[in-house]
Amino acid sequence: MTTRSRQGPFRPGAGGLPPYLAGRTSVQTLCRALLGDLRDGLAPSRDLVLHGPRGNGKTALLVWLQQEAAAYAGVDVLSLTPAGMPDETKLVERLLPASWWRRFAPGQVSVQGITWRPGRHDPPPLDEALAARVRKAPLLLLIDEAHTLEVAVGRALLNAGQQVGRRLPFLLVLAGTPNLRAHLNAMDATFWNRADRRPIGRLDEPATAAAVRNPLRSDDIDIEDEALAHIVRDSHGYPYFVQLWGQAVWRRAAGATPPSAAPPGAAEERRITLAAATAVQTAVNRDKDDYYLDRYEELETLRLLPVARSVAEAFDTHPLLDDVQLE
Repeated sequence: MTTRSRQGPFRPGAGGLPPYLAGRTSVQTLCRALLGDLRDGLAPSRDLVLHGPRGNGKTALLVWLQQEAAAYAGVDVLSLTPAGMPDETKLVERLLPASWWRRFAPGQVSVQGITWRPGRHDPPPLDEALAARVRKAPLLLLIDEAHTLEVAVGRALLNAGQQVGRRLPFLLVLAGTPNLRAHLNAMDATFWNRADRRPIGRLDEPATAAAVRNPLRSDDIDIEDEALAHIVRDSHGYPYFVQLWGQAVWRRAAGATPPSAAPPGAAEERRITLAAATAVQTAVNRDKDDYYLDRYEELETLRLLPVARSVAEAFDTHPLLDDVQLE
């Protein structure tokens, strides 16, 4: 049994790990193998791209990967977003802080196996800065929201990563929305085909059920099969919606007395029934509507509403398609 927090275990939209990361075993297995290569000083044969619609847990996987890397002694981890590297110089500074390379006077400098001729305020070239960082320790570089990466910065990074990764233990992991493929092709026509691409989509029904049931059980809250089946159906396996549902039903049960301290008959309060799940449906729908409104506004900004409407009408009578089926 875990200690029950006031906020509960579920964290919809928090950008962190869910209380139980369900349905991602194949990706986790691959990541552990890649981390093992880095730990052993080997250059992984392929970089990794995680792509899928918003709300499917790509950021959660990056957080998991960053935490998992701590178990692989000697592996250095750097997590970035495009906002933190708007140009190549900023990226170099994230790899090698300016306080490091500005200590040197103009003239030829050789450190960690790289050599360049800086001016007083000139950073080293990106490929040499990356090589210097990797020579200090095997490097795992994580970039979230990669579909917003500036093309010039991305092109420089992909080229540098390819050069360094041929001979040194360096792994680049990118995560982004489905348009990431086209965005990467604008930077490097072959990177997409060279990388190991993993679509991150909806959870299947057993994984969805586990993502709700397991955290509740850890908090001494039971959920009846009918209630769980209702949540599985209504969430359609979208990880964000699963977290919304988990949070809603947890909050309903959170005020009840733990079974160990409850008088006879009071334990029923901490059991989520179908009636209890139905009672929070309105609150869940409100949060889902907010999410859909955000996506609608994105489409409107990109002037893609007519296209989206055509696609929706064409598939109106079809079951939901996941990212794998759409490829």
